[in-house]
Amino acid sequence: MNKNIFKTIRKLIVPVTVCFAVLMPAISVYPADIIILGDTAFKPVSDVVEGINETLLYNTTVLSPSVTGKGLNNVVVKENAKAVIALGMDAVSISLSLPESVPVVYGLITSPIETGRKNITGVYMTTPVSEYISFLNRYFPGIKKVGVVCMRDIKELIDLSPKSPEIKYCSATNPYEFIAGLNSLANDVDALLLLPEKDLLTEASLKELYLFSFKRKIPVIGISEKYVKIGSLFSLGFDTTAMGRQIGEMTNKVVLHGDAKGIPQNPPGSFSLHVNSKTSEIMGINVPPNLLKTARKVYP
Repeated sequence: MNKNIFKTIRKLIVPVTVCFAVLMPAISVYPADIIILGDTAFKPVSDVVEGINETLLYNTTVLSPSVTGKGLNNVVVKENAKAVIALGMDAVSISLSLPESVPVVYGLITSPIETGRKNITGVYMTTPVSEYISFLNRYFPGIKKVGVVCMRDIKELIDLSPKSPEIKYCSATNPYEFIAGLNSLANDVDALLLLPEKDLLTEASLKELYLFSFKRKIPVIGISEKYVKIGSLFSLGFDTTAMGRQIGEMTNKVVLHGDAKGIPQNPPGSFSLHVNSKTSEIMGINVPPNLLKTARKVYP
């Protein structure tokens, strides 16, 4: 009796198994409206993805750039994806090869992307100079002149009010010119603002920068928490999860609009403050107590 039952069940299972085997290739392994391209093994990427999923109104699938490679367009076509979110330079490089018809929204890129592609927008990481200027106006009115040594023209990034500190520019194309630029500004600025110029900020030039800063008591401002740890007075950095939420909201607009054309690339919408209290003490700079309370971290 039991053997007959077993045989009956087996006869039923076999056709069902074969049926699933036939159907499986047709079942999508990327069931998503939005493809997120990024390596979540890195915490900044995973934090941004978390933020994206908090505000995005569509289903997502996360793919690794190293695995997807040039096959990204096949996935987009197969899933009829509404947009691709590219996190990091590798992901962006792959996404730029997609047909112009595919909207791309980027994140975790230092500066606005310069490309001939029209159907692209995103959120870049660099805190605008105008944000630092506004912050100095509000909390450090004693700083009247700010020096900037950089490789690029940043005038288009600055939206200055009449009360803003005066900005002193000096151009440089290498670390040696960067140090020379600092020395040329020495007697004419109250603070130095760093920009993410990786070709200028080498280990050697940073060492010279902070020796210069503490010797002359001219505080360095920016770029991120890492620089506050080694002596900058403060930095306004981006919050990864908040940036993810911003990217999610931007992607909603892109999908509603039908493409990314006309949707401007934006800096972070919120910032996290890090302060070095030891630097402020050595420089004789008063940091308002209410400001310290809002800081994500104060280094002693």
